[in-house]
Amino acid sequence: MNCYIYSSEYFKLECDGLVVRKTFFYIGMFFRSFKQCLRYNINIYAFSKRRFYLTNILFENADKKYNEHQYGNFKRKNIGVSKNDSVFESNNLDNSIAFVPISSIKQYLLRNGMLFTEGHSCISIKCPICENGESHMYINKVSGFFICSNCQKSGPWNLLELFLSNPKHYLAELPLDQTMDYGKRCWESVKDNLQPVNEAVFNFPHFKDWKRLLLEYLQKLNVRIYPEEKTVYFPLTHGRNVVGFKKLNCDLTEETFPDKSAKGIIQLKRDYDTAVIVANIKDFLTLLTYPLESDVICLPNGQQSLPQDILPLFETYQKLILWFDNDVVSWGNVKMFAKKLSESRCHFIRPLDNQPAAYESMMFGYDIASIIENAQRISHSSIVTFATLREDVLAEICNADKVSGVKWERFPVLNSILKGHRRGELTILTGPTGSGKTTLMSEYSLDLAMNKVTTLWGSFEIRNQRLAKTMLTQMFLEPLEKNINKFNEWADKFERLPVYFMTFHGQQPLDVVMEAVEHATYVHDVAHVIIDNVQFMLGMSSSESGFLDRFYRQDALIARFRNFATTHNCHVTLVIHPRKEREAEELTANSIFGGAKAAQEADNILIIQHRKSHTTLRIKKFLQVAKNRFSGDLGIMPLEFDKESLSFRSKKG
Repeated sequence: MNCYIYSSEYFKLECDGLVVRKTFFYIGMFFRSFKQCLRYNINIYAFSKRRFYLTNILFENADKKYNEHQYGNFKRKNIGVSKNDSVFESNNLDNSIAFVPISSIKQYLLRNGMLFTEGHSCISIKCPICENGESHMYINKVSGFFICSNCQKSGPWNLLELFLSNPKHYLAELPLDQTMDYGKRCWESVKDNLQPVNEAVFNFPHFKDWKRLLLEYLQKLNVRIYPEEKTVYFPLTHGRNVVGFKKLNCDLTEETFPDKSAKGIIQLKRDYDTAVIVANIKDFLTLLTYPLESDVICLPNGQQSLPQDILPLFETYQKLILWFDNDVVSWGNVKMFAKKLSESRCHFIRPLDNQPAAYESMMFGYDIASIIENAQRISHSSIVTFATLREDVLAEICNADKVSGVKWERFPVLNSILKGHRRGELTILTGPTGSGKTTLMSEYSLDLAMNKVTTLWGSFEIRNQRLAKTMLTQMFLEPLEKNINKFNEWADKFERLPVYFMTFHGQQPLDVVMEAVEHATYVHDVAHVIIDNVQFMLGMSSSESGFLDRFYRQDALIARFRNFATTHNCHVTLVIHPRKEREAEELTANSIFGGAKAAQEADNILIIQHRKSHTTLRIKKFLQVAKNRFSGDLGIMPLEFDKESLSFRSKKG
């Protein structure tokens, strides 16, 4: 099957003639712009530094525009190490990536006579690319993503399946992991300017708390130091390869290279079948000072994400103990990471006041060994008894403020009513047309993202560029047009936020959106999903919806997101237009468009209200909390919009 595309220079591109799934083409040439082209829906997967991918691009005839949903260019950057460097230029998600059933992968391997071993989170096979015959390739049991730490080849299952069907022909098409390669170059560029770790490190002011740490451990980890700045460098490894590094500054802050996309771990391997997993170097070094009968592992990106690329590094362990901070965000991250690592082998340090993170526990004089010994299994049974729930109830009583959720900094009134933002809940926001639902939700979610809540935006009504511009303005509370000279500085800071954008626009089928949401939640550890708005997912015809009315379809949509929020322990916020009401009447929970299911299933209902003063003729706007399942508190939050900063934040003073 050939696909011919013509550019403004009128040259011809021919596909390799293979359709992997639906309209998924692999094209072996780099090209930038299209002015004349056939009408075609294609997806192109990037597999080398000179090739790129596009997702769901609609090509039309010469006199019509084309719709570019996503563009990712794999140009290599200079290897000067910068905190803001990243291999990928965008947080846009590739909506075309779908999970592959584990049964399909197993059947394919069996049909082709390939031996495999099923582990906790991956299937391992002998790497068909490496020539030594000893390396293993790991295939993720949920997503089908494959990776070999030796040859650093990785990609989706479809691409591996294509290679296995004809290894000689498609060997060149297998992508080298760009992030690993970039991380290796980062390390190579700095290590020659550093000294191998020596006794001098214990004279660094911030190392005084780890005097009992054995120097041989640091040497085994290939740690290096920069005495002039008193900084310590820890290489991140994936198998035998260095794929980045973490830098511990003298004020105990950390920096990771590559930032947000590192795919290696810091691991002191001592051949135990148990490992304690921590989120930062402070806790890692603390545990190394104790004679524990377990390995110790530091994650690359802290609690922000657990990349699927590093899951194979945990396959040899029969027991994993996750020890993060003792706050509600950490508790949610523990449960999310445990799902990826296989809950059956995961234990956790319960988030109590007398069980903070490892470094703090050492500073308070708590018994580290005893805390680890009392780590509890993460239960995942469908039926439990009160004996199982007893400790959870006690923890909730003892940490009432922490379990109430992440607090907003810009909306203290919301904290007093809702108590916080919690995982696993469903929130519905409604309000009249033009009342500022999207603008409010933009700042509402930005506040949470600035507090490390990983957020996925599904904006079907306005484009991502406009949404990102709004969020950037709200973040710094100044109009971008008047501060163009500060754009790069602000954009760099905004880029560090854990915010992702789905590239859908306009009406989309529910199944397609749910596939993207579930994929992002697994791969990027998303904690908050926003759908703006639900009505854009009700107009698509499909095998299920062709003969069903919109009310029924909305009920089905609400049920899907309710189940998703509970199953994946992820907060979902749905923006829904209200029914048409009389202008003089205020909206209620019953004003939400559709049936009663939305109001019944929601944990929180937020309504933007307008109230017109008959004396001053001024319209006052406020946010009403019409339902709050967590505490039952209801109330209103005045909304005063600042046009310059696009902000609704509460004024201080």
